[in-house]
Amino acid sequence: MQGYTLATEVTAPDWHRWRDAAVDIVESSGASDAPVILGGLCMGGVLAAAAAMKSRRKVAGLVLMSPTFVYDGWGLPPIRHLRHIGYWTGLDRFFSVKEREPYGVKSPKIRKWIIRDMTERASSAVGPSRIPLTALREGERMMAEVRARLAELDCPLLIMHAEEDEITTLGSVQALFDALPVRDKELAVLRNSYHMITIDNDRHEVAALLKGFVDRVSAHHIPGSAIPASS
Repeated sequence: MQGYTLATEVTAPDWHRWRDAAVDIVESSGASDAPVILGGLCMGGVLAAAAAMKSRRKVAGLVLMSPTFVYDGWGLPPIRHLRHIGYWTGLDRFFSVKEREPYGVKSPKIRKWIIRDMTERASSAVGPSRIPLTALREGERMMAEVRARLAELDCPLLIMHAEEDEITTLGSVQALFDALPVRDKELAVLRNSYHMITIDNDRHEVAALLKGFVDRVSAHHIPGSAIPASS
């Protein structure tokens, strides 16, 4: 997302721009009646859900991988609550949050590779070594908005989350999942990863789950008709 992990925006970060950019891509993809399956990891999953709410006609399925709707994981520093002081005072523009071990990765081998990249290039497969606090603030605003409107989602939904996720607990995700009224939903729990499930020990299971979901949702689609919200 521009201004969150990819680059620094000239203007202050605004999650509405992130969502609108995603919506523009969705709406311009393929034929007017061609279905789109959206997905994302961590905050990208929250963004995908936000876009799905704006493009309900176009979105046929939604995949949330390690969705972060609340910061309550075991790997977060005790001082994380101080970020709200920056939000309230406007001092957030002067600070950034440094990524720290385990970098969302349980695999020692992959983590070692990430640490090397962070040292040499200040970024890696898990993102940049630092995230501006202003971007984190906007991410939390998006999280709150989407969390409050999750009941509006009416497309097939797959959530993948690690049992040992250090950013957001499985219990929080389970509670969110249970409250969703959509009938066609699945929560896949991964047993051997941390937050970055797409590159960690369970990455092959993630790929298989994603393929299975896409194949199943796509099989229900008939050109010119809507994909049902339940199978």
